[in-house]
Amino acid sequence: MRFSIKVSMVALFMAICLVSVILMGIFSHYNYSNAVRQDFHTVTEEATERLNHHMEFYLDQLSKSTKTFTNTQLFQRWYEGEPLSSFEIDEIQSQLSRYVALNYSEIQGMFMKSLDGRVLAMRSSYFSSIDARKEPWYEVPFAEERVLIPTHDITYPQILGMSVITIINPVYSTGTLKPLGSIVIDFNLTEIEAIFERSKLGQTGHFMMVSEDDTIVYHPEKEWRGRKLADTPLRALRMPAVGGVSQQPYNGTDVLMSVSSLKLSGWKIVAIVPFDEMASGFYAARNATILSFLLIAAMVIFLVPLTSSLFTRPVLHLKRKMDLVFQGNYQTRAEYHPGRNEFMKLNYSFNKMVEQLDEQINTIANLKLEELQGRLRQREAYIQALQNQINPHLLYNTLDVIKSIALINNDELVVSMAANLADVYRYTAKISDKEVTLKEELAVLEKYLEITHIRFPKFQSRIAVDPKFHRCLLIKLTLQPIVENAVKYAVEPSGGQAAIIVSAFDDGSDLVIEIVDNGDGMAEAKQSEIFARLERIVADGNLHEYVQSDSLGIANVHARLLLKYGEGYGVRISSFHDRGTIVSIRIPIRTHEES
Repeated sequence: MRFSIKVSMVALFMAICLVSVILMGIFSHYNYSNAVRQDFHTVTEEATERLNHHMEFYLDQLSKSTKTFTNTQLFQRWYEGEPLSSFEIDEIQSQLSRYVALNYSEIQGMFMKSLDGRVLAMRSSYFSSIDARKEPWYEVPFAEERVLIPTHDITYPQILGMSVITIINPVYSTGTLKPLGSIVIDFNLTEIEAIFERSKLGQTGHFMMVSEDDTIVYHPEKEWRGRKLADTPLRALRMPAVGGVSQQPYNGTDVLMSVSSLKLSGWKIVAIVPFDEMASGFYAARNATILSFLLIAAMVIFLVPLTSSLFTRPVLHLKRKMDLVFQGNYQTRAEYHPGRNEFMKLNYSFNKMVEQLDEQINTIANLKLEELQGRLRQREAYIQALQNQINPHLLYNTLDVIKSIALINNDELVVSMAANLADVYRYTAKISDKEVTLKEELAVLEKYLEITHIRFPKFQSRIAVDPKFHRCLLIKLTLQPIVENAVKYAVEPSGGQAAIIVSAFDDGSDLVIEIVDNGDGMAEAKQSEIFARLERIVADGNLHEYVQSDSLGIANVHARLLLKYGEGYGVRISSFHDRGTIVSIRIPIRTHEES
């Protein structure tokens, strides 16, 4: 509202376009990202499946090929611990060396290990003898299945520090099928490198292989091979679950990562590819979205101000006419041309309104003023009339009591009765005080209760009101008529063997005063009738209906409270048959200072 319609329309259209483009961008980003991850998962799934096949085939061939000579009699005798000549030992070593030379050049060492811990190595120029206890495979117990030891550095003489993978294959007796020991093969990563290099992932993407204990078996970075993931920069990556794909930052760019399992060894093959290499379509869509928004924004900035003048010109014209009316010129008229244009219809309505306003404004103002003044005078007279009804009602009842006591007892009780009566009547006759404090109201109520005690010696009463409420204001003669009503319907029928308790409590910003008696109460139908009568008092504006009723005191008090304080205040009745009645009076908490 602080800006012109033209500026507001431009801003609105720009905001709508921006929100639309942002929502489209978010939706596209979400869908394209999912599509990129799905494509990456499909590509890596196919590549890792090939890697799985090549790796398993390669490891399986290495394992199976050793059985051709471990099942020979010479090898079986060595495993069983039979004494062999130096010529026979030399023959075993030569066969191992020929096997390596003819089949797998990547094998760096081959060792036979018996169950009793004896070790026999192949003949090699790298070593003539070796301390097998330094090798990680030496402490590995016999296993019925093939065991793989991930990448580690060998300790052979002359070639220290070379990274190898170890395969430990079990060897069984050809006669009894009992385990005899194992044959250990240390091979370098030449063939594995060739397998992984044949499976490329984009321009810079790569595979790596990780063992079950998070040792890096293979990685293009040779220095990381044989080290734990936590000891390399790869520790910043969060490894997804097997078969899952994740997108995360690494080395200043987002990368996609997937993990699959090597079936035979349980090792994991991890694929890592920069997100940008897989998301060329995503970036093309993003750029197209940005370009579209810029074009739309340019059209909004240049076209909306031109078109908005078609709407702002009639509004400004009408605004100028309204300013004249505001200044008191009721003869002004807006431009009007018959047709279906909404602005013209608005101008026509404006003209008709000004014509009628010129004729009625003075009449309506005078009528409103007279009506309000009449209502105020009527309400004041109504409250005054209701309050005046209380005085003779109380006086006549009290005079009957004094007369009865004087005739029967002829004693000093007449003095007390007359004194209390004089105080009470003096209080009620002082009509000019519209509101009094609760303390003043309670003081008069105590005098009335003293009169009742003289009339009914067995009658009991108690006023239990916290002094903190004494300064609260309420309409004069609010409590006494209610208590008098309780005396009439609870105390008198029981011959004075009844009790009345007056208490008060605060409910938020309101004060609730309760007057409780233990009389016979009233039937539910009678209670509903009185409640409905109280609700109709002010709505009907007719006093004759309840002036002549049995509940004059309650109706009178309720009407005065409702007229003085408004809806939500007044009298409420809760009666329990054969147990008594509770009359609640609700008024706002106000003091002389606040009023």
